[in-house]
Amino acid sequence: MNPISASHPSAPQPQPGRLAQLRPMVLALLSGLGCTALLFAGVSRLEQDNVSLAFLQRAHARLFVLQQGVGNAIAGLGSVNQLFASRERVSRKEFELFTRPIIEHYPYMQAISSLRVIGHAERAALEAELAAVVPGTVLTEMRGGQRVPADARDSYRVIEYIEPMAANAAAIGLDTAYPALDGGARNKAYASGRPTAGKLVRLAQGPEPRLGVIVSMPVFRYGAQPASPAERRAALAGETAMVLRPGDMIEKIYATAGLPASGDLNLKVYASGAEEPDALVYQAAGQPAAQAELPHWLYPAPPPRLAQPFDVAGQTWLMVATQPRAVLVGDHLASIFTLALGAIVSVLGAAYVNSLASRNRDVQRRVDQRTAELHDVNRAMRLRDRAIESNVNAIIITDGAPGYAIAYANPAFERLTGYSGAELAGRSTRLLHGDDVDQPGVSELVAAVREQREGHAVLRHYRKDGAMFWNDVYVSPVRDENGEVTHFVSFMHDITAIKAYETELHHQSTHDALTGLPNRVLLLDRLRQTITHSERKGHALWVVSIDLDRFKFTNSRLGHKGGDRLLQAVAERLQLALRPVDTVARIGGDEFALMLLPEQGALSPRADQVQRVLDCLAAPLLIDNQELFFTCSAGIAVYPDDSADPGALLERADIAMYRAKEMGGNNYQFYTPAMNEKLGERMLIEGALRSALERREFVLHYQPQVDTASGRIVGMEALIRWQHPELGMVAPNRFIPLAEETGLILPVGAWVLRTACEQLMAWRAAGGAGRDSLRVAVNVSARQMAEPDFVQSVAAALAETGLPPACLELELTESQVMNDVEHAIAVMHELKKLGVQLAIDDFGTGYSSLAHLKRFAIDVLKIDQTFVRDLTVDPDDAAIVITIIALAANLKLEVISEGVETLEQMAFLRQHGCRQMQGYYFSRPVPAAAFEAVLAEYEARAAA
Repeated sequence: MNPISASHPSAPQPQPGRLAQLRPMVLALLSGLGCTALLFAGVSRLEQDNVSLAFLQRAHARLFVLQQGVGNAIAGLGSVNQLFASRERVSRKEFELFTRPIIEHYPYMQAISSLRVIGHAERAALEAELAAVVPGTVLTEMRGGQRVPADARDSYRVIEYIEPMAANAAAIGLDTAYPALDGGARNKAYASGRPTAGKLVRLAQGPEPRLGVIVSMPVFRYGAQPASPAERRAALAGETAMVLRPGDMIEKIYATAGLPASGDLNLKVYASGAEEPDALVYQAAGQPAAQAELPHWLYPAPPPRLAQPFDVAGQTWLMVATQPRAVLVGDHLASIFTLALGAIVSVLGAAYVNSLASRNRDVQRRVDQRTAELHDVNRAMRLRDRAIESNVNAIIITDGAPGYAIAYANPAFERLTGYSGAELAGRSTRLLHGDDVDQPGVSELVAAVREQREGHAVLRHYRKDGAMFWNDVYVSPVRDENGEVTHFVSFMHDITAIKAYETELHHQSTHDALTGLPNRVLLLDRLRQTITHSERKGHALWVVSIDLDRFKFTNSRLGHKGGDRLLQAVAERLQLALRPVDTVARIGGDEFALMLLPEQGALSPRADQVQRVLDCLAAPLLIDNQELFFTCSAGIAVYPDDSADPGALLERADIAMYRAKEMGGNNYQFYTPAMNEKLGERMLIEGALRSALERREFVLHYQPQVDTASGRIVGMEALIRWQHPELGMVAPNRFIPLAEETGLILPVGAWVLRTACEQLMAWRAAGGAGRDSLRVAVNVSARQMAEPDFVQSVAAALAETGLPPACLELELTESQVMNDVEHAIAVMHELKKLGVQLAIDDFGTGYSSLAHLKRFAIDVLKIDQTFVRDLTVDPDDAAIVITIIALAANLKLEVISEGVETLEQMAFLRQHGCRQMQGYYFSRPVPAAAFEAVLAEYEARAAA
């Protein structure tokens, strides 16, 4: 070979290793791009996880606020239900006052109502009662989406009270038992005794369609304590219910909590456990933040979604939250940065393979670490800030150094106290309680901070405007990595409403709702304390049980409202009659109790303290323009003689009070052990009395009324006797007061009236025309006279027996007509229209005045036997009898003297103008068969 040609080739040769040099560059480039793609995918996944986590936090925050708001609203129903459980009868006005603050606090409530379960027999009365509130109201039901008059059924569940009335008057009288649209919710409520929500229903209020959810809670009969579902159904008296507008409710709850309803979320709430279109009650579309959007193909992951069921008073609702599909730059800065940086690094790496590969690994490690740290820090920061800022409870952070200056206060604290963040910065929390440091809670929190531990207290705090509120405060120390306390975090909650409610509940539990007096619970507590004090001082105290005489009769005339006003007036008089150191309490109904202490310097109370109370109550009382006269009976138990136990003292005072009633009322009796035996006899007689009429144990005896001028019997008084198979002949004074007290006097009195009329008709038929002028006198009780159909019952007895009205004489006692003068006068005039004769019995023993006597439509005055008994030896009795005879003559009234037993009494009465008499001198009261013989004897004597 030629050496020259070998050193200088004529044609260019491929440079060996060029492809080999490019291959690492290409591999590095491809590797860099591949790594960039993988890194981008990983960062994107972390970003998507972060977005999903933030979404779940926001969605769960809204779900928590919604559940808490709904629970608070339903708790309001529980307080309304408790009102009905603690009272035998709640008035419409009380219901309005009680529910008004609840409705004002929860404006999304369509209504709060009380429903009463009634039978068909009560329908007319309830419709009349409701028509007095909303004219024209009748019982209605929903049929075809319209309110129509309710069909006749055995029972109804009727809306009786509802508030606010202006917006819900259309629902008054609605029978919610038909049709049953609540899906069995009420049955679950009745079985469990807890509030239960129904399905969406169309409401009766308003002409336009309106959907709502009804939450019901059963009301059981007053005093009932059912345990099992069967007992609860048997004791059901009605229910309380609230009507919620779900859409308004959810929107208001979010607004109150300071949360936007949806924010950047799509939010739907269904009133069922599934996504049923008909059950959709709330929908809000989210608005993504105002940021640039990235193409969806770059981030193909679906948007996060949450479907979370939750409980609403026993019904399952569903909240569905989704995030708008927009892919925002702000959520993917790290992945975009990674993509761009990876591309640049890959290009540079192609040129500088060896060094850049090492650097890429270092960068990758640092990027991963930093990304993870930033992710954790950002998530923690966002979660903390969101939790603190949106928390409904007030939160403040103070320095850990003495002075404990406020470093941070969340918006809830600013709303609670009225101070702005700028006003609070650097100031001590002492500004909240100011000079009010004499509180146990202040010492507790000071000790907790000093000892660097958690603390809890309830304090009286004051807002910026000076208004006091009760604050429930929790304090916790915040420690650094070395365990040193750097700050304190305080959580606060306004519990003013809870405190007020507790105070009200305590007052209601210890005081009578009608009169405001202490009730039995408070009286027993005061008795325990006073007995302990009296034991140390060595003096006695009296427990006095007071019961109004004939209150049931007065109450039936005045009505329940008038009776309530009467009890309030009695309570005022009792308070005026006592000293501040004494106690008056209402035990129940018309029964009151007193705790009397000795006067200054004495070791025991005096009887005149009790008599002063009786005299104060006996004064005439004006109720509803009616002048009433009433008395009371009192029983006294003495500490320590009768017992040292408060409950036993009350029981023994009651026993003594019943003894005072048996003695005619208007007196007081001290307890004695023998009264227990007397009470047992009273209970025995009361039990037997209830079946005496059915067993035909009553009989009538008749005492003649004689005209001494002609010697003929002109009439007879029918007197009831009780022939008991074991007790023998029971005297009227032993069972008549019990019959009046228990109401049995009504059927017994009706039997006496009919039997006496029938017997007189039999004697008239047997004796011919000579007996046509005979009359029979029948005693009428105050309870009978108070009945609205009394006059009709007298007319019916006359019509059915055929007795002429002029032959029937009704005897009214002086005390009963004076108890309610206007009513007595009205009844007298109605009876006179029938043609019957009227007599005032026991005249001179009551409260009559001539002003009233001249208004009475009476025919006869009967002189009481207490004046006749001693008229021949007592000048005062003789003067009274002469005055009554003269008074009757001037008023053109007949006069009959009772209790004539001697010839001297008869002669005195005849001498002064009294012709008609009755008494043992002429004949004792005898059965009908024996009276026939007496009647025949007098007829024969007069004929001879």
